[in-house]
Amino acid sequence: MGSAKKRMMPRLSLIAFVVVSAIASAAIVSKPTGGDIESAAAVIAAQATTEETTTGIENTTEEVTATEPPATIPPPIIHGVREIHVGRYGAVAYRAGVTVTDSAGQATLTVDSARVNTDVPGEYKVVYIATSTSGQEARVTTRVVVSGVTQEAVAELVAPVLGEILHEEMDGEQRARAVFDWIRMSISYEATGERDGVLDGAYRGITLRQGDCYTFFALAKVMLEQAGVETISIERVPARTEHFWLLVHVNGGWYHLDPTPLLHPAPNGGFLMTESQIADYDPFHWGFYYKYDPALLPYGVTPV
Repeated sequence: MGSAKKRMMPRLSLIAFVVVSAIASAAIVSKPTGGDIESAAAVIAAQATTEETTTGIENTTEEVTATEPPATIPPPIIHGVREIHVGRYGAVAYRAGVTVTDSAGQATLTVDSARVNTDVPGEYKVVYIATSTSGQEARVTTRVVVSGVTQEAVAELVAPVLGEILHEEMDGEQRARAVFDWIRMSISYEATGERDGVLDGAYRGITLRQGDCYTFFALAKVMLEQAGVETISIERVPARTEHFWLLVHVNGGWYHLDPTPLLHPAPNGGFLMTESQIADYDPFHWGFYYKYDPALLPYGVTPV
């Protein structure tokens, strides 16, 4: 019996050792990092949160890329702007040949020509401005060159008119009449006070189609002489107010011709008036409407 107890003691000790070791191992497994089971759960939850946060960042990045601002709309383009040359008193065709293209729609074109003065020869800056419906703007700058009036320039402008109203079979009086009638029908009276020379006056008349007595006189002189009718300039002397007209040589004599339309019609309507007729014409009781100084006429010229 006693020996049997001795044999069982080592077995019980071995079993106890195994049980203690298992308990110790279990304790170590339950605390792998010095925490408890709740700590492990927290680590797992933290990992899940990290994954969700990362996924959220990726989604946000994708949204920003999808909402990039649209490409910039190009401004309109102005075509056909060029340097413009015009004679003194001439009309400027600013928009001739100028167009605008606009990818955003219908563009509005304006021309800043406030600096241009065609009464004075020189060079002037002009700015073309195109504004699109999207608010984009384009600008193109050029210049207008206003030249002085030359004989050639005036002759070139007058020639087409003479080509329409004259015929080869016409005599001097008929030519004078054709010019006189065209001026009366085509030029309107406008008080300007310009007294800058026959060429300038004629140029102003043929381009603007308006002017005062000096313009009518100057244009008639240029057109008649280009039509082959000899003329002499006449100016009222003495003059409380100014007036200008012509002597023309037709039918072998010199006659007074006044192309300016008058409030009170002149003798013969102003066409081929004689010396006695202009002496009797006194609608305002001035006593000097057609008064002039015969001494200023060329030698040997005596009006009919």
